[in-house]
Amino acid sequence: MDIRTYFPRHPLLRQYISYYYFLVVDDPDFNVTYYSFPNTTTPLNIHKNIETKIEPYATSIAESKEQNNVMLVQGMRKQPLLANLKGRLDKITIHFKPLGLNQFISKPFADIAPLDSQLFTDWCHAPGYNHFIADFYGTCDLERRVGILEAFLLSIYKPMIIDPLLINAVNALADTSNEQNIQQIAQELGISTKTLSRFFTKHLGITAIGFKNIARFRHSLQVNQQGKTLTDIGYESNFCDQAYFINVYKQIAGASPGAFFKSISKFADDQLVFKLLDQGTV
Repeated sequence: MDIRTYFPRHPLLRQYISYYYFLVVDDPDFNVTYYSFPNTTTPLNIHKNIETKIEPYATSIAESKEQNNVMLVQGMRKQPLLANLKGRLDKITIHFKPLGLNQFISKPFADIAPLDSQLFTDWCHAPGYNHFIADFYGTCDLERRVGILEAFLLSIYKPMIIDPLLINAVNALADTSNEQNIQQIAQELGISTKTLSRFFTKHLGITAIGFKNIARFRHSLQVNQQGKTLTDIGYESNFCDQAYFINVYKQIAGASPGAFFKSISKFADDQLVFKLLDQGTV
């Protein structure tokens, strides 16, 4: 798959967005099936002229003769998502940092993305949305598209007042270099573990421990690039023992760590990790 990666230009957007990637396919026979894996980022996809079928942990996208624009957003999922892409496609995916999308929506995150994958309509009635889509898909220049997208995002930016305690908790749980359990973090913030759990469920759509395991999982992918043993990878990613390391991987990745690392492919400057099942005309 020819995936092109771009990083936010505007300093405000860099606070909330990790990166964008484009997938533009002009081959009607294109057909690829793959698994994508849980991440601490929130992917939001904007597609041109597609039909889609969404099932639990399985989403298919196919070229459509209907002239439309479809947006999909993925919640903070705990299991791999099976994806199938067919035909000519033209999409951008925005990877929002934790709490990032919250700054650009009109409802709580838990209301916007309660499922692993769903249609996203929150922007459809925003002032300038139709003009944005027309301009965005009116050019094939990806650099220009990034500029058009960022102008739209800045126009709908509504900074959400989030309790600083939640932000501190998110940062603490994502920091694998300073291992702390949920109870320690809640105690340091002066709140109960129940309050901490409510924060995460409302604003991130996942429990605190679920988020922490995903952060450990994503860190282990980075450590694996350094050619270390499975024992070292588990230890450096703060999995308390090998049995727990394996159990979390079987849930999040659907395989043991050793089998998983042998099966994955990386795209978008190693930002994306997929397990390709049917490469078709990739």
